[in-house]
Amino acid sequence: MLKRLATLVRLFPLAACLVFFGCIALQSSSISDRSGGSQTVSVWSSDYGILHLTEPEGLTEATNSKLVGQCQAGRVTSVVTELSMREWIIIQWYTVLASGICG
Repeated sequence: MLKRLATLVRLFPLAACLVFFGCIALQSSSISDRSGGSQTVSVWSSDYGILHLTEPEGLTEATNSKLVGQCQAGRVTSVVTELSMREWIIIQWYTVLASGICG
C-alpha cells in the first residue's frame, strides 16, 4: 500500500505539468521578400481559436489596415508577413506580424 502511495506521489508532479501546462506547438510561415530603402514600418495583431474548430476572422485584414495606417501616403510596398500559432491543449493563439516599406 505504501509503495503505491509513494509511486502516486512521484507521478503527481508529472501529471500536473501535463494537465496544467499542456503541450505547446508553434507553427509559423513567412511569405514575400523585402527590398528597398525607405521608412520601414511593422505591426502585429493576435487573437485566439478553440479546439481547431474556430479560427480568428479578419486577423490578416486588421494587421494590413494597421500597417497602411502607419504610412502617411497610405501605401506600403515590399510587405513581409508572418503567421504564428501557439497551441495550449484546447486554445490556439494566432499572431500575425507584418512589416513593409512606406512608398
